[in-house]
Amino acid sequence: MAAQRFTLTRQGYERLQVELADLEARRQERLDQLADYKDDVGDNPNEEAAFFEIETMKEHFDEQIGHLQLVLAHADIVDEDPDPTTADPGDRVTVWDLNAREERTFDLVGSTEVTYGRAGVSIESPVGQALLGKRVGETVEVNTPDGRVYYVVRALTRMPGA
Repeated sequence: MAAQRFTLTRQGYERLQVELADLEARRQERLDQLADYKDDVGDNPNEEAAFFEIETMKEHFDEQIGHLQLVLAHADIVDEDPDPTTADPGDRVTVWDLNAREERTFDLVGSTEVTYGRAGVSIESPVGQALLGKRVGETVEVNTPDGRVYYVVRALTRMPGA
């Protein structure tokens, strides 16, 4: 069975590396606290509660660290625009919304980047999927929870830092 792949922009990959380092440091702080509490926990319910809370936080960090390590190990990093005439991950797509009669801009990023707080639209979302591969001048139809919307692609540029 092939491992799942994660599409990330270079900037997103670097942000997740920083996030991983931060989580590892915070996990180590919890390990140090646990070592201190192990000696002090006795029949004191307050100490037991504090020990349990720290242990729970450490387990949460372990899960997040494991997930980030998996993502970073199986990342497909988008460093350059494979075709500057079509919308690709790492592109900023400017569209004219025919329904709302206004211009909108979408940064196309991987869903993992969105999960970890990066602004943008996931390439796995209906809007992201509809925009991928489109060229300036093309009309895009997207089924959203609020109904069907239509966009005309106006411009394609690389996202800053992508």
